[in-house]
Order: sequence, then structure tokens, then C-alpha cells
Amino acid sequence: MKYKSFLFLFLIILIFSGCKSDGTGETKILITSNERGTLDGYDYEFWKNNAGKGKMILGLAGTFKCEWENGGNGSNILFRSGKRFGSTQTYDKYGNITFTYNADYNPVSPGVSYLSIYGWTQRPLVEFYIVDNYLGGYHPGSSGVKKGSFTIEGEGTYTIYTRDMKQQPAIEGSGRYDFTQYISVRSEKRSSGTISVTKHFDEWKKAGLDMSGKLYETMMKVEGYNSSGSAEITENTLTITK
Repeated sequence: MKYKSFLFLFLIILIFSGCKSDGTGETKILITSNERGTLDGYDYEFWKNNAGKGKMILGLAGTFKCEWENGGNGSNILFRSGKRFGSTQTYDKYGNITFTYNADYNPVSPGVSYLSIYGWTQRPLVEFYIVDNYLGGYHPGSSGVKKGSFTIEGEGTYTIYTRDMKQQPAIEGSGRYDFTQYISVRSEKRSSGTISVTKHFDEWKKAGLDMSGKLYETMMKVEGYNSSGSAEITENTLTITK
């Protein structure tokens, strides 16, 4: 009887722990509502507005799976995993930040979706994207101002855009804020490779963008806006070298 009671208690704990097995014996964390935390050395965040619908399954080494559903009414959902620096220093104090990644990325029209490196700086408040792939109907630079193009050897050619955002959600609280977006968009879409984040920052600075803000985070991110789809990030290797 004691053995049966212990087994029953273990099953109850497993069900309510927010975890599940992927069939290989490896336990992964299932998230269905707004949450941030740290797993296996990687910071993660699941964020959605009230109309957003989806789920995120966290794996080890920064990997994750996600699914989202078009909820209409401006439904927006973000899944991300990487490093939260905490807005204490400018980007150039950290050395070279790179991501090597592999993704199975399957957004569904209509709507907007990005596969990107994503993050924020504070003081000034800037939201940034390095977009390697996106849903075909909406270019990430749409309604933005083009600031030039550059090529990183072995990684590709990108075009820089900026966009002023008015009274939108941000990392500084539950209200709405004015801020600027910095966006690099790769000329040819891809779903795997290496992104030298620091080199993008350097190119933005050369193009006249203000990079004096303190670095809050850099994350591998999948985003959906009034769209549906799924993605699996099977590799998400963040490297920071001096």
C-alpha cells in the first residue's frame, strides 16, 4: 500500500509540475501563459497579449518548440531563449556575441511572423531585431526607414531599417511606451546559420543609430502577429567571447 501511495503521489506531482516527457526520457517544460525564467543556463520568456494563443516547450541548451494560433484582434505572441544581461553595460563591454542556430520554421499566412535574434536596450529604450526569416506577405522593414546595407562574410547581406513605435508594450512596465525599433533584414531568407550580433550592433552604429543604451537581452525568438504556425529551434548556441 505504501508503494502504491508513493507512486500515485509521484504521478500527481509530475502532472502538475508543468513538465512532460518527449518520449526519449528527457523531461521538458510546457508553458502556456506569460512566463520568464532560466533553464540550463539560458534565459527564456513566453509573452502574449490577451488575444494571443499558443504554447512553448523548453528543452536543454536554449532549444524550444512553439505553436501559435491566429486569435485575431491584434493577437501577438513571442517565444524566446537566450541571455538577459540586465541593462548594466553597453553592448561593446561584453565582447563578441554570436548565435549559431537551426530551426524548423513553419508560419502560416495570413499575418506576420519573424524568426530572428531579438532584444532591447534601455536608456534609450530600443527594441531590436536581426531577422533571418519571416512570413512572406509582410516585409519586416515595411513602414520603416531604410538606413543602408552591409555584408558579414560567411553570414550574408542585411538591410537596416528603423521604425518609431508609439504607445506600445515594452519591457519597462505594464503600460505603453514610445521607443524606436532597429531592424536588420537578411536579403535571402534562411532558417539556420550563425548570426554575429555584435557585428550588427557595430554596423548600426556606423549607420548613425544610437547604440549608447544599456543591453537588456539578446534572444533567439519566434514571433507571431495575427498569424498561425509552429517552429522548433533544434540548436541555439550562444557564445560570448572577449
